[in-house]
Amino acid sequence: MNEKLLKDLFFKEYYFSDFYFFNVGYEKCQSKHRFGPSLRDNYIVHFVISGKGRYTVNDTTHHLGAGDFFLIRPNELVDYEADAEDPWEYYWIGFSGKKVKEILQTNGIGVKDYIGQVDTKEALREKFEGFMQSDFFDDSQKLANQAFFYDIFSFFKIHNEGVEMEVRVSQRTKYSEAFLLYVENNYYREDLTIEEIAKSMYLHPSYFSQVIKEELGLNALKYLNLYRMNKASQLLKTTELSIEEISNAVGYENRHSFSRAFKSRFHSSPTEYKAEK
Repeated sequence: MNEKLLKDLFFKEYYFSDFYFFNVGYEKCQSKHRFGPSLRDNYIVHFVISGKGRYTVNDTTHHLGAGDFFLIRPNELVDYEADAEDPWEYYWIGFSGKKVKEILQTNGIGVKDYIGQVDTKEALREKFEGFMQSDFFDDSQKLANQAFFYDIFSFFKIHNEGVEMEVRVSQRTKYSEAFLLYVENNYYREDLTIEEIAKSMYLHPSYFSQVIKEELGLNALKYLNLYRMNKASQLLKTTELSIEEISNAVGYENRHSFSRAFKSRFHSSPTEYKAEK
């Protein structure tokens, strides 16, 4: 009879909600050790470090070995079993959260993907070994353990062209969101340029401008100018600042260029606009 080694740790998560782990374990299985057919309530990913076995999900059987991983999704019928002659040994992490599907997608794992292979299996094995020495019940270690979990999970990737296309589309949205935040926090700087914003995202300015135009429906410079003018109108209506002070506050060194831009936007001069409040 082969020796069965098992370590299975569970802990309730109190602090994180988007993406977190609640279980980590290790097992050196006996010959033909089997789980299922059964349903699990949460996500679990197993990482095979030695031996062989089979994983069956959605009536499809996958034969796996060292360096492979397999994903279990909630409420899907699964069945997995260690090989009779060379039973597998694996680590696993149980995880959950509101953003699991998005996190899986960023790693190239689509809704029909259940298995993959780790590129650097020895490195991941060492990380698991270290991770399982952590104190999961010490709140002062929460951030460190969560970071450890993120690091380990980054190894579980699939090179999936279809999912990568979805991620690229999502990334364009992230670029536009980052642009909006950049403008919101830097519009008052007279030296602010679109080139600077593009470089902050490691993007070529022409590509960046194309993304912003497609995402927002207007080019980046026009959006910046509109944002500045809207801020200026707010200051004119709600403060007693002078036209020159407001001009400087929204990134214009020259009062005359500010007045021209303002009139182009609101069809009245800053002085006339202020008098109407």
